[in-house]
Parts: sequence; structure tokens; C-alpha cells
Amino acid sequence: MPSKKKTQSTIKDRRLQIGWGIAAVAVVLFGVGFYFGWFRPHAESEGHGSTQAIENPSLSNLADLLPGLEAKVAANPKDVDLRLLLAQTYGEMGQREKAIKELRILRKSEPKNTQVVIFLATALLDSDAKNDLQEAYKLLDEAVRLKPALLPMARLYQGDILVKLGDRPGAIKLWKAYLAQAPASDERRAMFEEKIAQASSQP
Repeated sequence: MPSKKKTQSTIKDRRLQIGWGIAAVAVVLFGVGFYFGWFRPHAESEGHGSTQAIENPSLSNLADLLPGLEAKVAANPKDVDLRLLLAQTYGEMGQREKAIKELRILRKSEPKNTQVVIFLATALLDSDAKNDLQEAYKLLDEAVRLKPALLPMARLYQGDILVKLGDRPGAIKLWKAYLAQAPASDERRAMFEEKIAQASSQP
């Protein structure tokens, strides 16, 4: 979940990530509710997610449903949609390592599943570890190969990765390259222009 200390720009960026943020919470709640008929097992979540659940009613619902969802995945380990839903749920509850673990399992069995690739990439984006960021960059390239329509999102976040890795010139070059081929009517141009302006203004 976004830190209170993050800037408005960072918060806006995070809202764009597929499967994460407010929209994703709604999707996950719907999906979990679908599997359980909104049955809410009496079980307490543990760790970071439990604190978030107290602060956010939606996360509280997820915390109540999580034990049943975990049991479903344990009983049906080859159910791709169910395991992806579990990974999304972990992500929304702030249990990042668990989310990544589930996504890596899916990645091995479903290497060409675009959703899996995107979710794993966006989970790794929150890391400060160089290896994680480099992996996320490669995954975004792979996502574009699997689904070319994802190019704008991929380039936007690949630039963010380069900035985190200390390569602002590389990020600016990447964003400018996207703008060079994007039509004037592309509504996403403003996002890229804002990114370029922010990166260029930093010392």
C-alpha cells in the first residue's frame, strides 16, 4: 500500500498499475466473494495485512475471506484463476512476499499468461533491490511481446525503474522515444511529458 510520505505524483502513478489500488480491491473482493458466496470465515489475518484491514473496510473484508481462499488454492493448486486471485489478495493486503511467491509459481506453469507477467512485474516494482527492478523491466518487455497494447504502460513504468536504478537520462530517453511515435491524439502523452519534466528537473 502507498506510504503517506509519498508524493501526489507517486500516488497517481500507483493508481495506474494494473490490478493494484482501489479498482483492484473491488475486483479482488468480487472475485473472492464469487468463490465463497460471500461466506466470511471467522479467522484473523496476521502480519502487516491485519493492521491495514483495521484502517480500511475493504481490506477488512479481504482479511476475513483470506483463510478460505488459501484453503481453496491448497485444494486446487492447478487452478490458475484461483491462485492469481490469491496473489492479488496478498498484494492488496500488503503481503508482498506472499504475492510474489504465488506469482512465481504461476509463472512456471503459465509462462505466456499476460496477467501473471504483469502482476509479477508490478509487484517487483515496489522493491528497491536491483535484481527485482531489473527483472520487472524484463517482464514488462515480455508483457509487450505478449500483448502489444500494453506498450504505453510498460514504457511508463520501465522509465520509473530506470529512475530508481539511478539512470534518469535513460528514463528520459525511453519516455521521449515513446512520445516520438505516439500520435498527437494519444491521451497518455501528458503522463509521459509530466514524467520527463519531473526527471529533468531533478539534480
